[in-house]
Amino acid sequence: MRRARDMTSDEPKLEALRAALPELPFGDDGPVFRAPWEAQAFAMTLALHERGVFTWKEWAHALSVAIGNAQASGDPDHGDTYYAHWLSALERLSAEKGCVSEAMLAHRRVEWDEAARSTPHGQPIVLRHRHDLTAATLDAYRAAIYRVDDIDMKIGVANAAVVSLLAQHDVASAVFVTAFNPFGEVLAPDENAQRQRSLVERVGALGLRALPGEGVDPTKVWTAEASLFVLGATPDTADMLMSAFEQNAVVYVDRAGVPRLLLHPDHR
Repeated sequence: MRRARDMTSDEPKLEALRAALPELPFGDDGPVFRAPWEAQAFAMTLALHERGVFTWKEWAHALSVAIGNAQASGDPDHGDTYYAHWLSALERLSAEKGCVSEAMLAHRRVEWDEAARSTPHGQPIVLRHRHDLTAATLDAYRAAIYRVDDIDMKIGVANAAVVSLLAQHDVASAVFVTAFNPFGEVLAPDENAQRQRSLVERVGALGLRALPGEGVDPTKVWTAEASLFVLGATPDTADMLMSAFEQNAVVYVDRAGVPRLLLHPDHR
C-alpha cells in the first residue's frame, strides 16, 4: 500500500475531502493506495477541485453514481475496486465539465489496451508515444501562455520583450520546454518535480543556461507547468529535449521575436 506523502501537507483540503467521502481509504499518515495509478488519479482529482472545476459535493455524487453503476453490474464491492470507480467518476465528471471529450477518453482507453497487450508479462505497462495530436490539443498549445522573466509569450505573436531578452543574454535563439506530463500523460506532482530536476541537469550538461518559466492555461483548467527557457538552444536541441523528455511540442523563438510551436519529430 502506498500513501501520498506530498498530499498530506494541506490538512484542511484532505479533511474536507474525507468529510465528503467517509469511505475514502485513509491511514494514519494520509490516503493509501494499492498502485501508483491510484495516487495519480487522486492527485488529478485534487488538482481539478483546486482549480474550481467541481465541488466536493459534485465529486461525491459522481463517485456515488460510479459505485452504484458498478454494483448494479455485479461488482462484489470488497473494497479493492474503489479506485476503479474513482477513475470512472473522474472520467465522467471531467467530460461533463468540458475538460476532455468522450471521444478523447475512448481513444485513450484503446491506447492503454493496446499498450497492455503489447507489454511482456511482468513488465510495467507504459503508454508509448502517440503518433497523432488532436486538433483540441494543438489548439490548447497555441492558446497557452508561455511565461518567462515576467514576459508572456503567445504562439505566432511578435514579442519585442523576447527580442530584448535574447539580446541581453547574447543568444540567437531559445527553446521553452518542460519535462512535466510526458506526451500529455498527467503525472503526480512528485513525479513531475523529479522529471523537471532531470531536465535542469540535462540542460546544464549541455553547457546551456536557462531561465525558469511556466506554461499557463488561460482557461485555468490545468495547473501551470514549470518550464525552462533554454538560452542558445537550436531546433536540433529542441528535438533532442523533446525526445529525451517525451514532449509533444516545445516553443522556439529566434531574434525575429515570434514564438512558434515545434512539434516532436514523430508528429511532423
